[in-house]
Amino acid sequence: MEKVENLGRRNLFRGRVSKENVLRLPWVISEEVFTSNCDQCQDCISVCETNIITRDSNGYPKVDFSKGECTFCNKCNEVCEKPLFHQNKESNPWPATISLLDKCLAKNQVFCQSCQDVCETRAIKFGFVDTSIPQPNLNLDDCTSCGACIEVCPQSAIQFVDKEKRVYA
Repeated sequence: MEKVENLGRRNLFRGRVSKENVLRLPWVISEEVFTSNCDQCQDCISVCETNIITRDSNGYPKVDFSKGECTFCNKCNEVCEKPLFHQNKESNPWPATISLLDKCLAKNQVFCQSCQDVCETRAIKFGFVDTSIPQPNLNLDDCTSCGACIEVCPQSAIQFVDKEKRVYA
């Protein structure tokens, strides 16, 4: 496969620095380490078993949960020849956690439990709280951050948000 030019560096010289927050591959050390060392070979994209790894506007790999969920197969890490990943897989795979937005159908009195139905760890549960429609309750301790709930949400009301309240696309 032909090597793709490093669009991030080229755009820097053109004065086009991207400020978009994107989720990189699971267990990436940091955004800086990733964009400095990734050669955009696209091997991680081709080995992803759920096809959720795509390219961002600068050509770097990113995770797109609108296409599916991460199974944490670790193939992206194994195929990469660069030192981009934490070796300790016990930590959170991303620097952000799942957050439910106010546009959630259940929060707006419309029956929906799509996110609960796909959550294998049952991190999202619904219960009655002063309403006739069950309300979502997210238990982050049980959440693996696989992103399955993001794909199925009809309102796009589930996102990854980091400690500084930055939303990841």
